[in-house]
Amino acid sequence: MACKSKPCNVKKSEIENSGKNIEWTNYPSPNEKKFGNGKFCYFYSCRDVELPLRDYVKKKEPCYENQSYNEFSKCNQNIIKNAEKNGISYIIFFTKYQGNKKSDNKDYRNGYFITGLFPISATRKVQSRIAIKSDSSIFLSITDSIELNEKVWKEWFNEKFPTDKKRRNHNGHYMRKRLNKNDTAMKAIRSHFEKKKSENKLADYIDELKKRKHNYPTKSYLQ
Repeated sequence: MACKSKPCNVKKSEIENSGKNIEWTNYPSPNEKKFGNGKFCYFYSCRDVELPLRDYVKKKEPCYENQSYNEFSKCNQNIIKNAEKNGISYIIFFTKYQGNKKSDNKDYRNGYFITGLFPISATRKVQSRIAIKSDSSIFLSITDSIELNEKVWKEWFNEKFPTDKKRRNHNGHYMRKRLNKNDTAMKAIRSHFEKKKSENKLADYIDELKKRKHNYPTKSYLQ
C-alpha cells in the first residue's frame, strides 16, 4: 500500500491523552557513567516520498514535528522502558527504503539505511507507555544516510549481513543491535551524523508531512 492511499487521522482523544499535562524529565547525558550506548530501531518508510519518511498512513512514530518517539503510540516499548537501565543515549533509526520509483533515488530502493540519530534528552509517561524526546535529532536524505550492507556489517560486527533463512532475504528484524559507546559501529554512526549535521533534513521531513496533511499537532499543543 502506498502512503497516499488513505488519510492517517490522529484522534482528538489520543492527542488530549498524549501526556501534555505531564512534565518531561531530563535524561542522563551521554557523558555520564554507563551511558552513551545506542539501539537500532526499525521503522517502515513511505513509498511515494523521496525522503525516507515513516509510512505516515500506517505509522505514527517517530514524530518529527515534536522530535519525540512514542508520544502518540506504542513502538518498541521494551527498548524505551529499559533505555535508562541499559545506558541507551541514542536511538538509531533505520529502514528498508521504499522511496518513489520515479525519483532520482530509485536505485536506493529496497536497501537498508540508517537515516536518523536521536539523542535522548528527556522522558515522560504517556498513559501506559514511556515517551522520549530529543533536542538535537538528525534525519538525513537517503543519499546522506548510512547504507547497511555486507561490507559495513562485517566491518562493524564481524558477522554476515542478517538474513531470514526461511525467506532467504535480508530482514530488519535481525538487525536490531544494541551498541556499546565504544563499539566501532557506535563511533562510526556518531561520527557520520556529526559530519552531516549541516545537512539535517528534519525541517524538510516536517514540510513534506504538512504538504500531505499528515502533520501532527504542534509542540505548543502538547506541552
